Amino acid sequence: MGLREVRLEDVIPLRHAVLRPGRPVETCYFDGDDAATTRHFAWVEDGRIRSIATVMRQARELSGERVPFQLRGMATAPDAAGRGIGSAFLQALNAELGASWWCNARAVAVRFYERNGLVVVGEPFDIPEIGTHYVMLYEKTAGS
Repeated sequence: MGLREVRLEDVIPLRHAVLRPGRPVETCYFDGDDAATTRHFAWVEDGRIRSIATVMRQARELSGERVPFQLRGMATAPDAAGRGIGSAFLQALNAELGASWWCNARAVAVRFYERNGLVVVGEPFDIPEIGTHYVMLYEKTAGS
């Protein structure tokens, strides 16, 4: 049980079910998914993928810091929601990366990310056909 690095093909089904329901599966493939520096992760329990995320080397200047990684496509299986799996997954990812990272969080996920140590940076913005998002930052500190 726990964090595993997986293949792109392993994250697509949950991306599709949670992040792009009712849309063509092709919408689940992101620019950079197949880059040599991109890593795909899953939280696995009882042989089943319960949560997924992709980490891309996509540096961005935020709060006066050059943040090297972007987290994309995080999703947790609906039947696993509310059990702490997403939080355990993020904490394991933080340990694995050992660096600051940023993401574009859906408005409905902001509180989840805030509870896990991220802060909103800037104003909300809209991603057409997806909805309102916020740039959020996880700052790696000596104690985290």
